Amino acid sequence: MNNMKEINEIQQMKMALLVMTHADVENAQKAYDFVMSESRDFQEKEVEPNKMTDGIYLIKAVGIPVLFMPECDKKDCVAVGIKMGSKSIAVALKDAAGGKDVTLTDSEDETEYDGYINNCADAVADWSGKANTKHLEKIGLNKDIKLEAGQYIPSVGEMYLIYLHKKALNEALEAVGGESIADDWYWTSTEHNSSYAWEVSISDGSLGIWDGKDTDSSRVRAVSAFIKKQII
Repeated sequence: MNNMKEINEIQQMKMALLVMTHADVENAQKAYDFVMSESRDFQEKEVEPNKMTDGIYLIKAVGIPVLFMPECDKKDCVAVGIKMGSKSIAVALKDAAGGKDVTLTDSEDETEYDGYINNCADAVADWSGKANTKHLEKIGLNKDIKLEAGQYIPSVGEMYLIYLHKKALNEALEAVGGESIADDWYWTSTEHNSSYAWEVSISDGSLGIWDGKDTDSSRVRAVSAFIKKQII
């Protein structure tokens, strides 16, 4: 039935073009080809990464990401992307650990590590979530935080990218059957010292370091690298 409906709609458009061109089949065909080519150009045009439009993107299991709009195809979405200037991340559809508050690590940090960031300005400028997560895994990342291949825990800078786009990001997440970013505290992978890691409140953007990595609990939302090509 759906195929029949589609054929009928195409036939109706062709008939309308014939009427508009006074039964001039050649011109009607040219008009039809022009309309359909414009539609294909819109759907298939690939953009270089440095020419990408800032915004929210739906990342599919197969194919290139699509700029999120109410009318776009929302099937088979595996993540939601954010692009702002030179910064971009792909956000998982749901919180890790089933949405529960969890500790960041299973044990105390006894490693020698030169990646601690103990002041706010440097923490906000940290975009090294992938490298940070490798260190957390070395310490003993909480086993409830199950990261898929390519995923990592966002740094403070990456978490603020999520916070800045919270409203539009949540609209996209809900549209594809994901879960909204909660108005709650989220762990980042930016570590303050051997005992504490930075957290960001998605409710009001507060930044805190008073919770112990292996003793206190917050939410976790995994991210991954953003795919570089998309449909506009």
